[in-house]
Amino acid sequence: MAAGTISSVPMNQMVLQSLAGVGKPALFVFVASTLCFWLSKEHPRVRAVLLGLIGASGIVWAYSSATGGLVFPPRETTHWIPYVAGVAAVAGCIRLWFWRHFWGAMVSLGTGLTFFGSQIAANTGVLLWILAITLALTTTATLLDIVEDRCSGAELSIGLALAATFSGVALFLSGSAVLGQISGAVGLLLAGVGVLAFIANATVGAVIPFLYVFILGSLLLVGCLFSGLPWIAGALLWLAPWSLLFGQRIERPRLFSRAGALLIRLIGVVVLAGLALASVYLLAQPGTEY
Repeated sequence: MAAGTISSVPMNQMVLQSLAGVGKPALFVFVASTLCFWLSKEHPRVRAVLLGLIGASGIVWAYSSATGGLVFPPRETTHWIPYVAGVAAVAGCIRLWFWRHFWGAMVSLGTGLTFFGSQIAANTGVLLWILAITLALTTTATLLDIVEDRCSGAELSIGLALAATFSGVALFLSGSAVLGQISGAVGLLLAGVGVLAFIANATVGAVIPFLYVFILGSLLLVGCLFSGLPWIAGALLWLAPWSLLFGQRIERPRLFSRAGALLIRLIGVVVLAGLALASVYLLAQPGTEY
């Protein structure tokens, strides 16, 4: 009995640290976003900028909690994640005013280079990987711009939150508690933003989905390449928010009407993410811990 008690202490501490690493950044984002919604009632573009910067700050905090701190200069692919968050947030804000597609393509290319740029001299074949990543991220960023136009703020944020949360579970089951914790934190902070958007009946703007594309894209790609996440699961989780393309944003002042519309719009996200988890259970072979 004593031995079991002693061995359970480190595990309990790990669980508490993980919960704190997820909960504290999410709480910060929730409180800061509450102020943001209150201060920007009549200024949706200002709200989009503030939410993007707040979200990026929460992601950097969550990453630091999960990994023990930032690394500069980055030495591994995962070390780039907080810096990608910062660049994506700033670029997402700038593209609200001009060169929307240009900034999407540039951040996509930069993300691809963080994965394979160091290998170009030794193997020019990785240029195809960089091209594929750039096209995938650019396309998804463009599609989520369309989703943002067709969804309420709550539908968009909670849809992305569900995809990120399911991704966290999938990454954890595939062998990476660290990636799973970061993705889970992203899901929780997006859920908080979604709840606030639902209460305020307000949009969240285009910066939050732009940020989501590059953070979840990086996490899923690391999971597939290094941590045993099946590619089919990664693809399904990546495609899950695309189901929000179906339908149109309708202004619904009544609370219960908005709640019903929200649940209907999220069905596609849940189905695709659920299929991804099923594929993880069937196919996952835990790889290197990241």
